[in-house]
Amino acid sequence: MIINMLLRGRSLEYYRDIEDEPDIVYLVNDMHREVDSVEGLKDYLLDKNINLTMSLVKGSESGFLKINFFNDFNVTRLIRPYLDGLRQDEQDIPMKSTFLDNIHIPFMQIGHKYPYEYPGTGIAAIADAVLTHRPSVLNIVGLDFYDNLRDGESNYLVPNFKSRDYYADYSDLEQKGDTFQEELLSDWQYKMQNSLCDFSDFLPKMKINLWTKCNLLIDRLKNLKNITIKEVK
Repeated sequence: MIINMLLRGRSLEYYRDIEDEPDIVYLVNDMHREVDSVEGLKDYLLDKNINLTMSLVKGSESGFLKINFFNDFNVTRLIRPYLDGLRQDEQDIPMKSTFLDNIHIPFMQIGHKYPYEYPGTGIAAIADAVLTHRPSVLNIVGLDFYDNLRDGESNYLVPNFKSRDYYADYSDLEQKGDTFQEELLSDWQYKMQNSLCDFSDFLPKMKINLWTKCNLLIDRLKNLKNITIKEVK
């Protein structure tokens, strides 16, 4: 099985460099702006089997509903990045949510908000893809580990001005304006990259291709034989 994982980071613009025809495309969180405005993305997704991993931020589904996403696209699974039983689904999405089961716990970390959690919805999406589908190839684009913040750029290819601060958003850990702390960013990057390595080790025969704009990658990530890093500008 081939899975293409599309996240909201600035490297998402390189999604067309993925040559593999996927069995499943994962989208992460509220990507209605990306679907609407990234050149060619809407047409690319129209005939794809889509698994959407989306957090339960109140009202964040409104953009998808506005563009009629769940009717116009083939969304076959809606994954929530929380262990089953921790949250109630109060969003107005016309399909059943799938929460994470206990098979995820060994890969999660002790949380600051929940007993166990992943360092961000993007990593939770990768976890679900690996543990549910056991792909032979996992192509990832748009995962920049928030490195753009070091250059004063937004996290996302298509900025989101209406909800969280797009200049500083580490999942549920947020920093605003002049309070930006590089030490916290470095710690969050390490957690995300280390988690990706854990899933690479879990399926050593799985080939991971990572398109990223992140310049600071941990040695473990750079040295894994089944991960090919395609640095983009």
